[in-house]
Amino acid sequence: MISCFFIQTRDTQTSDLAMSSPRSMLLNHGIRPKQSLGQNFLCDPQAAEAIVRHARIRPTETVMEIGSGTGALTIPAARTAAAVYAVETDGRLMALLSETIRENGLANVMIINSSFMDVDLSTLHEKAKQRLVVLGNLPYYISSQILIRLVRNRRYIDRAILMFQQELADRITAVPGNRDYGRLSVLLRYCAAVKPLMRVRKELFFPRPKVASAVVGITFDQSVETDERQDDLLFDIIKTAFAKRRKTIRNALTSGKPEISAAIWDRILEQAGISGGERAEALDASNYLDICRYYKELAANRTEPKK
Repeated sequence: MISCFFIQTRDTQTSDLAMSSPRSMLLNHGIRPKQSLGQNFLCDPQAAEAIVRHARIRPTETVMEIGSGTGALTIPAARTAAAVYAVETDGRLMALLSETIRENGLANVMIINSSFMDVDLSTLHEKAKQRLVVLGNLPYYISSQILIRLVRNRRYIDRAILMFQQELADRITAVPGNRDYGRLSVLLRYCAAVKPLMRVRKELFFPRPKVASAVVGITFDQSVETDERQDDLLFDIIKTAFAKRRKTIRNALTSGKPEISAAIWDRILEQAGISGGERAEALDASNYLDICRYYKELAANRTEPKK
């Protein structure tokens, strides 16, 4: 069940308020971080302010924050944006987050007690009457699913400024030929410009994670229209190609989708201008789009090449 509510309070100038320690805030509310939710709360106000500055939020824009936690990013974002939808799945944090928002005198924050995966982005977009700016400190265990959902719903989103564990950030921002380049790298390059923005030391979180984090900026290319069938095919082809990334692209596709003959795969790759001996990590998003285009033309009719 999704519940949401606005924090109604006086509108005061509170930019000089320091960020309270998440450790003490959680202790005061009798809350222990849950490892199962990947909870590592940002403690440093300067880092939080820097992340929000990278978002370049305009006073007319609406922000959706994924995983608001104790409000580290919520507060500086709300001071700049027209409105903030603070999405937080942990019901234990509702009272704490509400209290933090009231103490900072902010009246433009709506708290949504829900998993991001259950939030209706089209409704938020309709209420905002504009594409959303997305912020978030994402837990590692669900980061990939969140990214894929953002890509699928890009029509509602202008840009996203997200914090990941360093390892995942490296994969997201990798370019073709890099050993970190993978499925998520291609999916994002297909419809967005991706840029590493800053690193955040592990000492700046409570509890302290085992690794450092990094902030990545994702600006969606609105000229790439959302076509669910095209997305489904592209995602499937990419997943198949990288499932056995040590194989050549020809062998990976042939073994991963055996319903299509090797001869047809050879023809698809030839028409796409791709050597069957290449590996998945050598191909850019445009190469995978070409594979999809010729796949639809040839594989749909199971057209064997003429001898």
